[in-house]
Amino acid sequence: MKRSNHYFIFNWVFITGLLVLALNDHYLKQHYHNWLTGKLSDFAGLLIFPMFLQFVFPRLSGWSVILTGLLFIFWKLPISSGFIHFYNTFTLIPISRTLDYSDYIALAVLPLTWYLMRHIHRYGVKTELPVLLRYAALIPVALIFMATGPSVKQSMLPGGDVHIGKYYQLKVSEEQALARLRAKGYHIATDTSKPGYLRGAEGYIIKDLVLDGGKDTVEWLQFAFLSTRNKPLLLINNIKLRPGDKNKDLRILKKCYRQLIKADIVEGVE
Repeated sequence: MKRSNHYFIFNWVFITGLLVLALNDHYLKQHYHNWLTGKLSDFAGLLIFPMFLQFVFPRLSGWSVILTGLLFIFWKLPISSGFIHFYNTFTLIPISRTLDYSDYIALAVLPLTWYLMRHIHRYGVKTELPVLLRYAALIPVALIFMATGPSVKQSMLPGGDVHIGKYYQLKVSEEQALARLRAKGYHIATDTSKPGYLRGAEGYIIKDLVLDGGKDTVEWLQFAFLSTRNKPLLLINNIKLRPGDKNKDLRILKKCYRQLIKADIVEGVE
């Protein structure tokens, strides 16, 4: 390890970014769900993840910023679903991501990250910890990076063809929301299979969801209502595409869940 390499995680920027990431993922998103909390974790994560990579792999140098950007682009594409499903098959800490291309706006923070890393000694926190303990600090850091999203007690695991993972704050009760959706013509059934549902979430499925007046049809959409300290949340969880649509322009997915929640049941649409 280079003498100053520890500054890449022992600095005020990294520590602050990590705290913001943890606070936003495990508190703010659940209690103040809006556009800001939806993007804050992406900005915080992209700001500090190159520093994490640089600490673990010192020879990466400035490439850690470029590699982070490429990984983030891959992470937000549907092709990453296969990796996510494979990983979650073997891990004790499942991971997931939200399919939202507007998250790419967070890539704009990478030039700032590059600048900060070039002058990282200015923000460094001096520590007398032995090298072994410095690397031991990677364990809680990695857990924070991995354990993004709402508390595991208020979530569902990835499934279907694409995991959406979008949360919206309800402005009506669960019963009223279901009534309004059914009044719109949606055929809603309780999800009895519960392949990835966790305790505390009542799940539902809409089969053969028709979009744009019949131009597109989704095989099924999986959603749930989650209880929080404030108003309940609507979670759009997974979408199953028809076999012939799997290579189609995936903007159909955004149309799918945006059409669903426009039934006047949520506070706003991102």
